[in-house]
Amino acid sequence: MMGNIYKKIKSYSKKQNYPFHMPGHKRMAGTIFENTHPFEVDFTEIDGLDDLHDPQGMFRDSMDNMKKFYGTEETFFLVNGSTSGIMAAITSVCDLGDEIIIGRNCHKSVYKAVELLGLHPIYLYPDVETENGLVIGVSCEQLKKIVEEHPNAKAVVLVSPTYEGMVMNIEEVAMLIKGRNMMLIVDEAHGAHFSFADDFPESAISQGADFVIQSLHKTMPALTQTALLHVCTKQVEIGKVQDSIDYFETTSPSYLLTSSIDDAFIFGISNKELFHKYFMRLQKLRCELKELKYLNLVDTDDPGKLVISTAKTSMTGKQLYDILLKEYHLQMEMAQDSYCLAMTSVCDTEEGYQRLIDALFEIDRGIKEGKIKLFSNWMIKNQCVFTPYEAKRKEKMLVMLQESLHRVSGEYVYLYPPGIPLLVPGEKMNQACIEKICEYLKKGFTVKGIDHNGGTWIKILKE
Repeated sequence: MMGNIYKKIKSYSKKQNYPFHMPGHKRMAGTIFENTHPFEVDFTEIDGLDDLHDPQGMFRDSMDNMKKFYGTEETFFLVNGSTSGIMAAITSVCDLGDEIIIGRNCHKSVYKAVELLGLHPIYLYPDVETENGLVIGVSCEQLKKIVEEHPNAKAVVLVSPTYEGMVMNIEEVAMLIKGRNMMLIVDEAHGAHFSFADDFPESAISQGADFVIQSLHKTMPALTQTALLHVCTKQVEIGKVQDSIDYFETTSPSYLLTSSIDDAFIFGISNKELFHKYFMRLQKLRCELKELKYLNLVDTDDPGKLVISTAKTSMTGKQLYDILLKEYHLQMEMAQDSYCLAMTSVCDTEEGYQRLIDALFEIDRGIKEGKIKLFSNWMIKNQCVFTPYEAKRKEKMLVMLQESLHRVSGEYVYLYPPGIPLLVPGEKMNQACIEKICEYLKKGFTVKGIDHNGGTWIKILKE
């Protein structure tokens, strides 16, 4: 007998849908199982094997190899994804009630850490390009102003690269906060491949960041949930970081996942030429797609992120996403209003690239020129009435979305992916925010934090 979940995923694996999405192994058979059934090598902390929470054997050896390669003070294995690493890094440097400076485009895990520790968030609103609404990054001018106004903040948390492959100048950021008794935490979840080829952007690890978190499973041939937390500073006790990880990582880590971490690292350091070939193939693909008439491949700092813009057509990004899946069996990673995103990795095949190229040119020939109306106020500056910690502990009620104006949110509201909150608990609803949520719903996006039971409801604080 097989369970329904296994039946479902086994059935899906036999479909002809090509995976332009994570995980980075692209369902290509790896080496860690070597024709062995997973149950045969699914161990726990027994004699002869190591303990991830007190590494002294095989884990210690692998971590030491990683420290040497990356040039870090310590590199920790994570089997609860980058989420656990982000939360552990923040917990390592912040105490209850501290101020923390964060990019407003940070992943929801950052906000969860802020909530858990009762931190007072100070937001950095990133620049957004106008044609596609892509987040470019936080300006150093804005950051300089904020850190000067909040000298007691314990940390600055930024995302680089973004989901769509835009990279910040982390070296410049690090110089701005140097000597201010603040830690720089960089969510580099989408940049785990950077360190394995000179062709790709430089990792934040070597640019002065204090903590860097990478998701191996996003762009490397590793199993889902696998990630690394790099400690790049001597200013934090390694034991304190381990204690913080213990809060967020299971006490029974999967040895299949830890094997996958080690295997992906070995793959990376052993296949530099393969990463160069991957980069060159991306350059060829980008050159070919420049010939599209209406669709457009956006230039990104990480060439492995293929942002396919519909801004000059009558088609939305979600419509392109659906056509690629239903008619061409190409599964994209995510869609936004005027683009969809294809994630690539070193494991992609020539056949996969060619299928995408052929599909895009065929779609391009059949669509009309136009202009998508982008959502206004992509980065809405909501008024903060309570901290997330305070708001989550107050009594709440459901009201119709259209009746929530000037009420205080009791829940996170976001699209997933990418998991960046439109609204954080404790923030006051304004008209721009309501209109933005309505636009998303009208265009077929799934908005988390909205209740659709007999209407469109949102959770707000009771007055």
